[in-house]
Amino acid sequence: MLTLILNVDRDNDYGIKAGIDGPVIGYGECYNAALKLISVDPEDSDSNALFGAIKHYEDLKKKNENVEIAVITGDDDVGEKSDEILSGQLDDVLSMEHYDNLILISDGAEDDYIIPIISSRIKIRYVKHIIVRHNENIESLYYYIVRGMKDKKISRKFTIPIGLLLLSYGVSLLGFTIYSMYISRYFVIVPSTGAIMLVAMVLGSYFLVKAVDIKGVTIAISTKFKEYSQETKISMLSYLVSFFIVVIGITYAYEYTLKVIPLINKVLIFITLLAWWVYGSYVSMELFTAFELSINKIKGISKIWYGISFSLAILFIFYGMMNYVRYVIGFVKFSSVILYVAYMVAGIVVALSSSLVHKYYSSLKNRDKNIMEIK
Repeated sequence: MLTLILNVDRDNDYGIKAGIDGPVIGYGECYNAALKLISVDPEDSDSNALFGAIKHYEDLKKKNENVEIAVITGDDDVGEKSDEILSGQLDDVLSMEHYDNLILISDGAEDDYIIPIISSRIKIRYVKHIIVRHNENIESLYYYIVRGMKDKKISRKFTIPIGLLLLSYGVSLLGFTIYSMYISRYFVIVPSTGAIMLVAMVLGSYFLVKAVDIKGVTIAISTKFKEYSQETKISMLSYLVSFFIVVIGITYAYEYTLKVIPLINKVLIFITLLAWWVYGSYVSMELFTAFELSINKIKGISKIWYGISFSLAILFIFYGMMNYVRYVIGFVKFSSVILYVAYMVAGIVVALSSSLVHKYYSSLKNRDKNIMEIK
């Protein structure tokens, strides 16, 4: 009977800190991996758990049991992504040898997530937890708080909710203060309220930045943006033009509705006007894409025209419906509502026409493809 002793690193500390990719199989390989990780981060519980697995491996070997040891690693994006990687690595380990059962050695932190993955593939003989004993002199509240703040697994579980709570409170207090100043026409902030609002927003922002790693995300996005702009200059230009069209649309719609009352009518007009600018932004982006496809002699331009025409139909229907709502509320006269009903009818006609044309040309392409396959 062959037993597999398995250690699981769900958040991939071995890969991030020690540069070791899973799965790691064999006594010597696992020992070197644990040694490398603990030399980089002596406080990491994963290396201690693996040393515990190695010790258990040696104990079972002394009892003449047939055992093997392995480590599988996940991803720092703990959740679906990391568990999917763990499942794949576990399948790889189990495919290399026929194991009758498995012993899970862990620190107990992620058992609820790991055990279902393992038990769906192989019988678990038992689970052994490795708990690291600390020196009593350092077992203080300050030590654990500082250590927890440095540990991403712990900090994300606590600092994100705390950060969101503080930031939401600060923003809500700011909004309430501005509203009170507007109603009372007394544009002075009470010092105590301002201090609480500022502290809440600063602390909330700090906790979120620490937990989400804004700096790393910003660097990654800027790097990808630079690479993408170098590879596809036309597409990048289309995104910039589309963005500026939307910005101009927002400005135009806002200025147009400044003199409109009441508020609900102002909102409805703003949305209907902005919809045309958003459509213009979409059309400009699709035209740039069509130009890029034609230069590179790539098929797919017909789908772009279908998308533009069908989006126009949706815009007509949306514009007509929004203005019909204005008529129902009482902001539009009956003489004007006929035009908006015509917009909705035109939208339906354009949608049906574009769908029929697209279906016709798609059937022609499929027929030509079948003829080529027969030949």
